[in-house]
Amino acid sequence: MFAIESFNVNKIYKNSNKKALDDVSLQIEEGKISTLLGRNGAGKTTFIRICSTQMLPTSGRITIFGEDVLRYPERIRQMISIVPQEGRPLRALTPWDHIYNWLKIRGERKDVAANKTTEILNRLDLYSAKDVPALNLSGGMKQKILVGMAMATESPLLFLDEPTIGLDPVSRRQVWSIIKDWKNRGVTIVLTTHYMDEAEILSDSIFIIDQGKVISKGNMNDLRGTLNYQIRIDIHISKALNIFDLKNLVSSFGKIITMSSDSVRLFTFERNLREISEIMVRSNLSFSVAPITLDDIFVNLVGDQEME
Repeated sequence: MFAIESFNVNKIYKNSNKKALDDVSLQIEEGKISTLLGRNGAGKTTFIRICSTQMLPTSGRITIFGEDVLRYPERIRQMISIVPQEGRPLRALTPWDHIYNWLKIRGERKDVAANKTTEILNRLDLYSAKDVPALNLSGGMKQKILVGMAMATESPLLFLDEPTIGLDPVSRRQVWSIIKDWKNRGVTIVLTTHYMDEAEILSDSIFIIDQGKVISKGNMNDLRGTLNYQIRIDIHISKALNIFDLKNLVSSFGKIITMSSDSVRLFTFERNLREISEIMVRSNLSFSVAPITLDDIFVNLVGDQEME
């Protein structure tokens, strides 16, 4: 069974001729982590808002665990939890207040709510700040409060819209551990992120969205197949060689994916590495070799532009 199925979903905002979502049809597997990747305005958050009953599509249909989102929004809300991109904790409330009261609102007994709140705050390294008002906490700690509230619901489907934004590297890894734990418990997770390493580490499947369309999907092996190259070479330009001369030297070996005033990135095959290395040595150029990453795949598909 699929946790989410969308059928030809379109969304056009009022006073706009551009489609925020353009005929989006996709299937998200139950019990897996699926990530939506895209540039600013690609449509990721719009899709999540429609799935979570916050917004109506212009046309098309979405089901959550077989239930139609438009026909049965109250049923859907009982099955989902969300960390919204624009979410902020209430300034006067403490981490304990947020999570404990949220559990009480959802019908938990006082003792159960207290035990769960303690467990979640410890998991997120927030227990020492449990009685500190949110206005006195760092941005990263505020973000962890929202993650903790989503954890508390134990919903079968979680929408995490940039859940680690603003977190330091240690806190990010704490959240990753929790996300993996949710998955191991059978929870379905839909993630958006601008951290490519996060998507690569966590995702069972990835949907790359550009201008409202799903332009590629699959696991990392599937996405690597869209490139048809094996390795990435970054070449640093010396004063003795301009960028156009360097382009002529290496362009026959593969695909030049990015160029700047001081470097060139080339996608190529392992069999070419020896010959390219000899050219670099003769030309007195420094270079580095690395495997193809999700960042490379993304740039190749949507272009070398800044993400949101």
